[in-house]
Amino acid sequence: MKIKDVHYVPFSGIQLNEKVDDITRYLRLAAEFGCSEEGKKIFDKFLDNIQKRIDEFQDLVLRQTDPDEPDSLKEIRKLRPEGPRKLIDHIPCEYPERLRGAFYGRMAGCTLGAAVEFQPIEEMKSWAEHFGDDFPPTNYWSHVKNPASPHYITAKKINLTRNHIDSVPPDDDIMYTLLGLLTMEQCGINFTQEDMAKIWMRFLPVGDDETFGMRGCFWGERIMMKNLKKGISLPEAGVRGNPNLQNIAAWTRADSYGYVCPGWPEKAAELAYRDASINHRRNGVYGSMFMAATISASFVVDDPMEAVRIGLTEIPEDCLFAEGVRWALEQKCTNYYEAAKAVWDVYNGMFNGSALTNALHVVMGLYIGNKDFTKTISETIAMSGDNDCTGATAGSILGAIIGLKGIPSKWIDP
Repeated sequence: MKIKDVHYVPFSGIQLNEKVDDITRYLRLAAEFGCSEEGKKIFDKFLDNIQKRIDEFQDLVLRQTDPDEPDSLKEIRKLRPEGPRKLIDHIPCEYPERLRGAFYGRMAGCTLGAAVEFQPIEEMKSWAEHFGDDFPPTNYWSHVKNPASPHYITAKKINLTRNHIDSVPPDDDIMYTLLGLLTMEQCGINFTQEDMAKIWMRFLPVGDDETFGMRGCFWGERIMMKNLKKGISLPEAGVRGNPNLQNIAAWTRADSYGYVCPGWPEKAAELAYRDASINHRRNGVYGSMFMAATISASFVVDDPMEAVRIGLTEIPEDCLFAEGVRWALEQKCTNYYEAAKAVWDVYNGMFNGSALTNALHVVMGLYIGNKDFTKTISETIAMSGDNDCTGATAGSILGAIIGLKGIPSKWIDP
């Protein structure tokens, strides 16, 4: 698939939400007019019709095939360009220092982005200006919206601000890194998807449906967890009712596989494939393989763009994701605004939580940052999108290259 062959069907999210709002208002009105039971029947039909349309979409997309975008690891590997596969045959002596840099870099980037996740550029910029913060930020935010609101069940939003951080605030995009490491610690490098599911069911909270900040997982992961809790088995549990097959979440889980395979991008990509394919397909999976391979390479190269190019050698050469990353490597943007505009000029219509557009933010943020940790994570999150994920992964990649000593103390000291 190439972006020129993707033709998005236009729709208005605002109008769609208004129609849903109309339905719920009629449901209330029916009660007030003394016809609750009849109203409930109509509402139940509405919900049933929505589920039928979701099922139709699911059947439609899962029937499609593309010779350039296979789902099996064997076929994916046949379509890779030439690459190093394994860069070293030993664990380098600087690995512990670089690993700390990668891990702390991820924590810092995630925390910075979580305070403004999915906020539009102008909204972030005006917020910074109002409180006298730099934009792009050069430190953790001084203030956050709704500071008393819950953040990932056990924390508050205020814990994301620089005067209220005494540890890494909890976040789903940190939780997945820990879950990946825990899975391999308990089950070894030959873990199965069934092993993953058991560990997720034990340690990953689903949380409250009604309070966003009390949720423990989102999107395709939440859907899969609910399916598993209903007794639906893998692999069906990962795809049933899941429209997030090509979205970002799989590659936010990829870091741990790069961490345990320093200098072995092929193996890192293989582990990431096993993880991602539990509830993603095609470019959602390739994105995870790419990020894991890139992080793996980052432990033994000195240039993040070289690591990115190595990451590309572990995914199908002609897939949509690879096309996008190659495009990003050709751009010479000098700041977050130029980069974000360039991405959306080309990928207008794609979901802003997609695996591809957010990966482009990471790649372009690494280029703009030019090995400066502060500039890299700040320019990356300033592009908007799923920017706790993008900040985290940019921080992880660069942290593996520059090591913990290369990260300014303001990002890692309590």
